Amino acid sequence: NKMAAWEYGYEDASDLVARIPVIAAFIYNLKYRDDKQIDIDPKLDMGANFAHMIGQSEQYKDVARMYFILHSDH
Repeated sequence: NKMAAWEYGYEDASDLVARIPVIAAFIYNLKYRDDKQIDIDPKLDMGANFAHMIGQSEQYKDVARMYFILHSDH
């Protein structure tokens, strides 16, 4: 059915978008931090969690939050 075919693609795309920060942090840590991986902190939002996973300071967490908020509409 054409009317329901997009649902599977939408679910897959949503799953991929949700994993992008984890993949980006993994690549950053592999390249710049000698593969020292940091686990996700479930208490943090997406921007702060990304900053946490790449080992940045508390001030950078605020910058990452602002960056993700400003660019989320693109």
